Amino acid sequence: MIFFGRHRHKSIWQQLLLFLIVSICLLSITSSVTAVWVSYNQSRQVLQQNSLRIADNLAHLSVLSLITASKENAHDALSQVLGFNDVTGVAIFSDSLDLLLKQGDVDWKNSDLDLWFPINAATTVKNTGSAWFIAAPVYLENTDPLSNDSGAQEFSLENNTKSLLGYVMIKVSKESLVKLINNLIIYNLLVTLIISILLIWLLNRGLRHLTSPLSQLSETMNEAQTSGDHLVAEIEGPREVQQMARSFNAMMNSLEQQENKLIELNTGLESEVEVRTHELVAARDTALVAMRTQSEFLANISHELRTPLQAVTSYIELVTEELEIHPEFDTQVEDLNSALHSSQRLLNLINAILDLAKCEAGKMDLSAQQCSLTDLIKETENTIRPLAAKNKNRFTIDHPSGDLYLNVDKEKIQQILLNLLSNACKFTEQGEISLKCYLEQNKIYWEVADTGIGIPKEQLAQVFNKFKQVDGSVKRKYGGTGLGLAIAKHYAEMMGGSVTVSSKPNKGSVFTFWITIPNEEKY
Repeated sequence: MIFFGRHRHKSIWQQLLLFLIVSICLLSITSSVTAVWVSYNQSRQVLQQNSLRIADNLAHLSVLSLITASKENAHDALSQVLGFNDVTGVAIFSDSLDLLLKQGDVDWKNSDLDLWFPINAATTVKNTGSAWFIAAPVYLENTDPLSNDSGAQEFSLENNTKSLLGYVMIKVSKESLVKLINNLIIYNLLVTLIISILLIWLLNRGLRHLTSPLSQLSETMNEAQTSGDHLVAEIEGPREVQQMARSFNAMMNSLEQQENKLIELNTGLESEVEVRTHELVAARDTALVAMRTQSEFLANISHELRTPLQAVTSYIELVTEELEIHPEFDTQVEDLNSALHSSQRLLNLINAILDLAKCEAGKMDLSAQQCSLTDLIKETENTIRPLAAKNKNRFTIDHPSGDLYLNVDKEKIQQILLNLLSNACKFTEQGEISLKCYLEQNKIYWEVADTGIGIPKEQLAQVFNKFKQVDGSVKRKYGGTGLGLAIAKHYAEMMGGSVTVSSKPNKGSVFTFWITIPNEEKY
């Protein structure tokens, strides 16, 4: 895996050729090493066994020289053995390990003789890197004289004895073995190199022939990917490559057909989108006209309703003042106060509708003036504290120490705060309502928190919609039109801020109103 991972950017022909070259080299080296090792072992065994036979023959030839202690006889025997290839030195010893005669290159230590002898047969007594030292015992066979009798011939074999006369030793050089191994290595390497070159040449031609169609197919695919054209590959080469080329051509044909269909669909879609766009533009313009018409209608009808309603309210207040001085008209005064309260609620609703219509029509303007933050909060407190006490709520205020002068539309900020606080007072009974004001960077925040009924999570996104309350039961119990929060959000956005809410049912709500602190030239 590592081998192929390092060459993943090469072509398949290069990877296969490289893999086969490495495999052939490994196989050739393995076979050469094995052949040399086997040949070396066999040659070594043959040479060693031949040396053992030479030592035995020398032992037989040395019997007479040891019996007579004649160096001349020993010289003849040693001369014959030195005539063998690889034998570089010989020596004859008596049974007491006294040297009778030595010839050639053979050396030893006296301490070595005690370790080597006695021996019962031809043995390799020392093995060095360059030679073997082989020794053999020299025996004299004694035969019983009765063995000449035919009747006692079978007993003569049992009476044969051997007398140890001494030892012979030969030194056999490994030079011929080393030369043989060197020659084998050279010959094997030459043969391996020649065979590897021939195999690589044949494999190169064969792999080129096999992978050439695949390379052409790959080039066609790359060209098709780069140019985006639907090219056709030539069908040639091995069966598998031909099948790949057919599949590629079929895919190109399918893609061309799909592209033509997509072009037709795209042309049709562009025409349809253009038609739909004109229709949507017309519908948008119609909706904008309808919205402006609605806003203008609401503004006009609100003015038309507010004028007579103010007259009715004024008349009721006048009649009530006249009747309050007469105790017998207390019942009528209560009825008139109820009518006056309803008229004021209706007037507030008409004012809210008028404000909302102005906001949506873009006719609501901001009137910036420099005002004190402390005075603004104090006026808001004076208005809200009676509403909070009505439902037995505790009202607290937390604002920055010191005073701050703001260049803002005081009336709209106060209306936003009053809308948020009046909602908190309306939906909270015997709880706590708090107004917290604080500064953060270049923004001022007002946070209105209560412990009232809260708002379900799924309806939080709808609380700022006009004419929208949580559900019908809330509207029936607490009343209201659902315009206060919508107007508050409109005013906040006009001043570059916003109003957000977080709430949990039966635990209360927190409304956060913020604006960016404007410069004097803001408005």
